Amino acid sequence: MSINLISFSQLLAHNVKLGYKTMAGNPARSAQLSHTTQNLLKSYKSRLQDDIRTMYENFNEIIRSAKIATDEKQLVQKESQGYFDVYQMKVRAANIVRAGESLLKLISDLKTFVILNDFPSINEQLNQQNQALKNTGDLLQQKIIEMRDEFSSAMIDLENEYYNSLRIPVRKPTNHSSSMQ
Repeated sequence: MSINLISFSQLLAHNVKLGYKTMAGNPARSAQLSHTTQNLLKSYKSRLQDDIRTMYENFNEIIRSAKIATDEKQLVQKESQGYFDVYQMKVRAANIVRAGESLLKLISDLKTFVILNDFPSINEQLNQQNQALKNTGDLLQQKIIEMRDEFSSAMIDLENEYYNSLRIPVRKPTNHSSSMQ
C-alpha cells in the first residue's frame, strides 16, 4: 500500500512540476507573468508538496504504529501502548484528512487562477465574438442599403405617379368662341 502512495505522490508531484514548468519555466511565458503571479504559482507548488508530504508521512506513521512490537523490554505496558497507538492513528488519520481537504482547496484555487489569468484564451474568445458581431453588422448594413435602394426606386415611381395625376390637362380653346365674333 505504501508503494501505491509513493507512486501517487511522485506522479502528482511530477505532473505539477510539468504544469508549473510550462507556465513559469518557459522564458517567454515567464516574462509575461508578473512577479506576484510567479510568487502565487510558487506558493501553490509548495502547498502541494507540503500536503503530499504530510499525507505520506502520516500514512507511514500509521503503518508503523500498527506493527506489533515483539520487544519484551518495553517501558510502557502493552495495554497503555495500545491506547497510545489508537490515539496516534486517529490523530494521523485526521492529519491525512486535513491534508486532503487542503489539496481540494488548492485545486479550487488553481481553477480560479486559470479562469482569471487565462488571458490568451479570453482574448481569442473576444476576438471571435468581435468578428461575429462585425460580420452581422456588415450583413445588416448591406440589407439596409438594399432596402434604401428599393425604397428610393419606389418613391421615384410614386412621385412620378403623383405629379402626373396633378397635371390638369390644358384644354385647347374651341373654335366656338372665335366663330361667334
